[in-house]
Amino acid sequence: MIRDAHEANAATTPADFKLARLRAALPEYFDKDGGFRFDRLQDVLSSTDVSMTREGYELKFLGKSYAKYLTSTRTETVVVPDLEHNAEATNSESENLYIVGDNLDGLKHLLGSYAGKVKCIYIDPPYNTGSDGFVYVDDFGFTAKDLTEKVGLDEDEAERVMALQGKSSHSAWLTFMFPRLELAKELLADDGVIFISIDDNEQANLKILCDEIFGEGNFIEDYIWESNFRPDNSSRIERENSQHVLAYARNKSAVISLVGAQKSTEGLPSLTKSSMNPTSLTFHPDWVDIRLPDGLYLAGERRSGYILETDLVVQNGRAQATFGLTGRMIWGQPYLEEQVANGTRIVIKGEGFVPYSRKLETAALAPTTLIPRESVGDVLAANAEIKSLFNEQVFSHPKPTTLVSYLLNTVTSMDKNALVLDFFSGSGTTAHAVMSMNSRDLGSRKFIAVQWAEATAPGSVADKCGYSTIDEVGRERIRRAAQKVKSESNADIDYGFRLFRLEQPSEKTLDELQSFDSNENAVLLSGNFVSKFAFNGTPGDEVALSTWLLQDGFGLTPEVNVVLLDEYELQVCEDSAYVIEPGLSSASVQVLVSKIETGELDLKRLVVFGYSVSFSVMHELRQNLKSLRSGQTVSVIERY
Repeated sequence: MIRDAHEANAATTPADFKLARLRAALPEYFDKDGGFRFDRLQDVLSSTDVSMTREGYELKFLGKSYAKYLTSTRTETVVVPDLEHNAEATNSESENLYIVGDNLDGLKHLLGSYAGKVKCIYIDPPYNTGSDGFVYVDDFGFTAKDLTEKVGLDEDEAERVMALQGKSSHSAWLTFMFPRLELAKELLADDGVIFISIDDNEQANLKILCDEIFGEGNFIEDYIWESNFRPDNSSRIERENSQHVLAYARNKSAVISLVGAQKSTEGLPSLTKSSMNPTSLTFHPDWVDIRLPDGLYLAGERRSGYILETDLVVQNGRAQATFGLTGRMIWGQPYLEEQVANGTRIVIKGEGFVPYSRKLETAALAPTTLIPRESVGDVLAANAEIKSLFNEQVFSHPKPTTLVSYLLNTVTSMDKNALVLDFFSGSGTTAHAVMSMNSRDLGSRKFIAVQWAEATAPGSVADKCGYSTIDEVGRERIRRAAQKVKSESNADIDYGFRLFRLEQPSEKTLDELQSFDSNENAVLLSGNFVSKFAFNGTPGDEVALSTWLLQDGFGLTPEVNVVLLDEYELQVCEDSAYVIEPGLSSASVQVLVSKIETGELDLKRLVVFGYSVSFSVMHELRQNLKSLRSGQTVSVIERY
């Protein structure tokens, strides 16, 4: 778990993240030792029409190599479920997630289960205005000399990178954003889209950075949101009243369309067509739109040759009684009634009383580059929204749910089961917007919100209201918004969320994990290593299980069953089982083998917390699962 990640990070290079993706996509260009055969790839490319060039345009900034290194490292945090919160009735079955922790760690954890599954990402990162509180907070955890060895920088550049800590320069901001966007791209589905709110301070840099990460060809639009109306201000050269929303696709060719609005077109095909013989049809008032002035229309033949069988009174554009028409119509009465039942309406227009079938066809309109505040609200509307929920302005500069809903709708209007991610969750606007959208169309969209436990400013409204961190404000906003949405719509949707925190084991714990020798059974008697991962009242086995389930692709809301092995409780999720707590004995192993061979347990993998199983039992476990009589194969995976 942590020891494995720590040891892997010691050998990590800035190129590892990209190499891992190349290895997955093009395994034939790697040798058996994992070396990249560039010459083999170059031979293939040189024999085609592919143009190979050594020069290109890219964004250079201090800290870029270090940002790539951060992208490649594994997180050394664990996932701690809040058992009390998650047991509440509203939350126990919820598929929404709220993760408290550094979003860089959060994204790395999420990759294990949600890579390629997120339909839409919306983020509102710090704008680096100089007054929004952004500073680069990474404490690096090593020296400039370490940077020269790990990242390949020279000593002078390493010192300058270290000096980014506590700064709010362009380089610091780009170093902060680069790894987060790289990881976010991996989470997007093939037809997924990311929206990033930003202002003019970093818009130009962000655009070039996103071109590099997502590819210039995957740029969709730089939307302009009318965020504010400012009256004339003689102290400024310009009146700022807009912000940017950059949109990129994971694979633009897979994005069929973005739906900004709907337009309706009306077709009026005649019911007459080519029939030579007259037909009589009876029209019920509820079937007909009469486009004639109100009044009395006498029975008899009209100028078109159609015969109105009875007098007809039209009042407020509606026939006051059933009436009949005779003429050259190819529709029969049963067919007319069937079509009307399926939504077709009849139009009678003009003195000729010629009947037409009316079909309304809707077509999707792409969103416009300009997003007007009249349509989606502005910052004042967002402030009012917060105040209506809390009765106080507990959060500064939120986005209105109407804006976020508008953006999400462009991607998820046709996919009501979409997964939506916001890893700068802030006040929880995205989660609120997802619930509002689901309440309107009874969708099952799910949200994942990630927010660092950033302290609220001392003396701020949030601080005075008892909220010590931003995530507390966000989680309370989601609860209050859920109550409001439910009371207004009474829709049967998911109003809860499951809560998890990312925690870093102490240096003491890490030292103890590093010094553990699995060959010394006596070490097992010195203490329960599982308990070292207990946080905030959550037992260590729950922490290890949540961390591994997420790593192994099962997500954070899977069904886990307990299977009794003699007196040992084995945790089972689908085809994987987990040995976490100490106590697995030789007798337990025999029961496990028996259950697998009789088909009572269908396992492909057994994941073992190496600190909890003695050397002899571990050896017995490996040997028995290697030679099952049933011929099955169960992989044994040790983790530390």
